[in-house]
Amino acid sequence: MEKKELGVAVVGSGRIGTLRANMAARHPSVKFLAISDKDPERADSLAENVAAHLSSGDNLEVISRPEVNAVIVSTPEHDHAEAILQALELGKPVFVEKPLALTLEDADRIVEAVERTGVELRVGYSRRHDRRWMLAKEQIAQGRLGQILGITSRVYNSRAQMLQIIKRSPEATPVMDVLTYYVDMACWYLEGVPPVEVVARSNGKIFKGMGHKADD
Repeated sequence: MEKKELGVAVVGSGRIGTLRANMAARHPSVKFLAISDKDPERADSLAENVAAHLSSGDNLEVISRPEVNAVIVSTPEHDHAEAILQALELGKPVFVEKPLALTLEDADRIVEAVERTGVELRVGYSRRHDRRWMLAKEQIAQGRLGQILGITSRVYNSRAQMLQIIKRSPEATPVMDVLTYYVDMACWYLEGVPPVEVVARSNGKIFKGMGHKADD
C-alpha cells in the first residue's frame, strides 16, 4: 500500500496544540506542518520549536494552504466551530479535540457541513484507544457481562483544573468538557442499543459562588 504524504495544519498553539504539533513533527508521513493561533507570537514560538514550515495568526491562512490536506483543531472550545467549518468547506479532513462544540447551534452547523461536503471529521475521544477502556468494550462485545441494563459514571475533577477550563472558555462547564468523555463511552459500550432514559445530577453553586456563570 502506498503511503500518503501528509500536510498538517495545527490550529491552536496552547497545551494540546503543542502536543499535537510535536506528534505531527515526529511522524514520518508528515511532510508539511503549519501552525496557527490567534496570538501570532504564540504560533511563531511553537512553529520554531517544532521546525514547522509556516506559522500565522490567521487560522484560515494555514488551513487554506495547498500543501495542507489534514487539519487538527486544538483551539479553545468556543473557537472550534469556526476552524472546523473553514476546513470542511475547503474539503480538508478534520480532527478536533472534544467537545465538538459548546452550543447545539454550532454542532448542528458542523453536522450539516459534514453531510453536505462528505468530508471526514473525527472528535478526539481518546479513551476509546486506551487499553483499559478497550478491554471493557471487548468484555461487553463478547457477552461476558451479560445484558447491560444501565451505565453509571461520575466525574472527579479538581476545582483548579476546572477553573483553568472556564478561564479558557467561560461556557465550557465540567459537563461540556469532561462528562462528554463518559457520554461517548456509554454510547460506545451500548453500540446498537439506544438509551431509553438518561438521568444526570450536578451542582450549580461552586463556580457561580466564585463569580462565574458556569454550572458545576
